[in-house]
Amino acid sequence: MKNINVRFLHAVLLIALFAFTQQVFAFCTPPGWTVTCFKDGKQGIKICGENAMFGPCLVPADPPPPSGEVTPKYKIMTTVYAPPGTQGGGSTSSVSYGSQSSLGSSMSSSNSFNHNYSVTVEAKVGFLGSGGSTSGSFGYGRGTTDSEVMDIKKTASLQISRGGPAVDGIDHNRDQIWLWLGPTLDLTMEPSAGEWTVDENAVMELQYVYVGHLRNPAQMPPGVVNRLAAYGITTDDYDDILAAYAFSDESAPIDTSRFKSLYTTFPYEPPYAPGDPVSNLSFTATYSHGNVSSSSVKNEYSVGLSTSGTLNFITIFETKIKVSGKWTWTDTDTRSNTNGTSESASVTIGGPAYGYTGPTSMRVYYDVIYKTFAFAPIETGFAPGLQGSLVSRSSKALGGKEVVVIADGIKYRTFTNARGEYRFYEDFTGAGEFRFQVDGIEMAPQSLEGDTEHRVFKLP
Repeated sequence: MKNINVRFLHAVLLIALFAFTQQVFAFCTPPGWTVTCFKDGKQGIKICGENAMFGPCLVPADPPPPSGEVTPKYKIMTTVYAPPGTQGGGSTSSVSYGSQSSLGSSMSSSNSFNHNYSVTVEAKVGFLGSGGSTSGSFGYGRGTTDSEVMDIKKTASLQISRGGPAVDGIDHNRDQIWLWLGPTLDLTMEPSAGEWTVDENAVMELQYVYVGHLRNPAQMPPGVVNRLAAYGITTDDYDDILAAYAFSDESAPIDTSRFKSLYTTFPYEPPYAPGDPVSNLSFTATYSHGNVSSSSVKNEYSVGLSTSGTLNFITIFETKIKVSGKWTWTDTDTRSNTNGTSESASVTIGGPAYGYTGPTSMRVYYDVIYKTFAFAPIETGFAPGLQGSLVSRSSKALGGKEVVVIADGIKYRTFTNARGEYRFYEDFTGAGEFRFQVDGIEMAPQSLEGDTEHRVFKLP
């Protein structure tokens, strides 16, 4: 009886082994013979090997998603705002974006497509060499917290500078809008979702255009006209570019959700007499922020485009694009995607020419979308909230010195004019304790003249 049980167990094991080999590596002949099989619901084949056994079920790989290229006419990379100038030329004003600046933009293309179609940015990083009116490179990569956003910003080694114009005051016609001409985008499209990135082999063709030339195309240099035209950008597009410009309506109040005050002002006064040199002031403009929970600030505009790719790609693209022949860029404020950051630029301000009668104080703002600094006059008649003067130990007026007031945790900064006078235009009503820093030195008022809002400091 015991031998019968052993033989029975052997038979069961042989049957099980035979069944297993039939499913996975069944005996076969001749080598190379194929049979149909299925794996994960997909049909494949098993091939008879030299060992007279079938190999695993081989299922062909899924075909790649339909892919192609999309080439919008342009992308607005940034706006470089002109500092105040000097009538007649020779302005010493300038603003320079160097290693402490990430000038550029963060963009989404989701609004190019129907609302129920998801489009994300491919998760890779790289660098784009630039051509055209500048040399250097820009880095790119997917946003750290938003897969629909791509960040493109200049590298630390690239420096972009803007000199002051030959006119007094602020002239927005001199602002430069920097365009990326004909960016090539690699796009893959499934029926329910798509993914895009920049062509890593492309050269970033950059061209800045002056706002004044867009407003009056007859004044635009022929070379610039021809270069824009080579990318299909015509006078009809000039209006679209202007519509996306922050100061297209200069009579409108400044948008403080987009332009953040640095709480920094500076004097902008003409020389004492004809022939006297204009005053000069140099400082670092710095914008710092901590955690920003959210931001809805954006700049959205649509441009013409061309496409190329497989028939399947073109078919899906045409059914999913919101407006045929249009690509929509949405430039966004990405401060909420970071734990805090700081942006800086070197600023030199040369005063206006003799005879200037405009506002004599300017304020500095930071553009949270394009990461550049803008300047705006403080209109004449707007009373200072705090003012005073700075003198040496011998009571000589000290011009061009930094004066800082810290009130309720906010740091306000200004500079003295040629007569040693400083003015703060913020409303300090109800503010708590004041702290003063003069030329980097922490100090208290040395004496008071007139009312308590006029404070005179003497440097040791």
